[in-house]
Amino acid sequence: MLTPIKATYRAALIVVALTFFLNLMSRLGDTFAVFLLPIESEFKWNRATLSTIYGLYMGAHGVSGILVGWLVDRVGPRPVYALGLLLYSAAFFLAQFATAPWHLFVTTGVVAGVAMTSIGMTTATVLLAAWYSGELERWRPMAISVTYAGLGAGVILWVPIAHILIEHSGWRTAYLWLGVATLSLTGIVYVLPWDRLARPLLERKEKTHSPIRLDRKAILIIVGQPTFWALFGVLFLTAIAIYAISPQLVAYLVASGFGKTIATMAYSFAGMMALFGIATTGWLVSRFGSRRVATVTYAMTIMGLLGLSLLMHSPHLILLCAAILPLGLSQGSRGPIVSTLVSRLYPATSLGLVHGAITMGVGLGGMVGASLSGLLVDLTGGYSASFAIAVMAGGLACSLFWWVKDLRTG
Repeated sequence: MLTPIKATYRAALIVVALTFFLNLMSRLGDTFAVFLLPIESEFKWNRATLSTIYGLYMGAHGVSGILVGWLVDRVGPRPVYALGLLLYSAAFFLAQFATAPWHLFVTTGVVAGVAMTSIGMTTATVLLAAWYSGELERWRPMAISVTYAGLGAGVILWVPIAHILIEHSGWRTAYLWLGVATLSLTGIVYVLPWDRLARPLLERKEKTHSPIRLDRKAILIIVGQPTFWALFGVLFLTAIAIYAISPQLVAYLVASGFGKTIATMAYSFAGMMALFGIATTGWLVSRFGSRRVATVTYAMTIMGLLGLSLLMHSPHLILLCAAILPLGLSQGSRGPIVSTLVSRLYPATSLGLVHGAITMGVGLGGMVGASLSGLLVDLTGGYSASFAIAVMAGGLACSLFWWVKDLRTG
């Protein structure tokens, strides 16, 4: 029979595995990168219109963060996770019938964005912070990093699957099967033993003898702090840097002279590298500090972006690999850093709300980056302006870790 301490360790590890898996599922919406070209081919929509779909997806992800965070604080993870999977299934089922841009704006844009937030890191951070406290708190950065690695794993898994489904049966049927996958998981996730999986959250509510309420005064104080806006700015600028290129990457590589299969593999390879990069971020931060690790990752991101920009002039496979490697390893690595800082700096009773509010930076930055990039491609006929914006945004995000005290010393 397990001792209470060993049982707690085992349960905490199970929670990490579960949140990793659900984070993996949350990246289903990012498969739009391989849906872009077949949808463009069928409807002849311009790139700005197509980028708006992804921009709305990221915008909804960000704007819904504060609501999802509040819901997790108030009702717990079970209904929020189930709702997210149900929304994803509805988005994909309806997307297969699209005949006009607004159909995809609503489904794979807005609805999928809310779904992504519901089953992503906002919910996971609350759950992990509750488990990894007390004597387990020293393992919290690693637990958050491993969970974040699910984002990279999701790209590795879902992008090739979506590509294969599109090649064999078309983009509409591919969306149908993605809807089936998420719907089948909704019931399974809901019936999991959440009385044990969310035990620390339930115990905290029992001790307070009242439901968690929205403390407007406390939130106003938090929002008024420079640290809050610095963390928001990190995610906002980083999202611009990544999503000015990411949704266009497959199309860009094809336009540069690479085949669709190689372009899709490169996108997936970046996700695979992100899996390793994110998973080690927590250990690196605990050893070297947030500022040093963040600075190195931004340098790698900028190096990768500059390498990719050269492919339009010199489309060689070796250069593609050399660019994707540092970009992939650094992609997503700022997320665990910010989540760890949030869990340290803010009270547990409002952690979901604060994390959700800060996560708005990711969504809004992604919306700006993706939409602006699509518009610039239409206006200029190329991708140089998009790469320039991405590099500048990455540099500005890095500078916040040197200017703001809590980020510099956290």
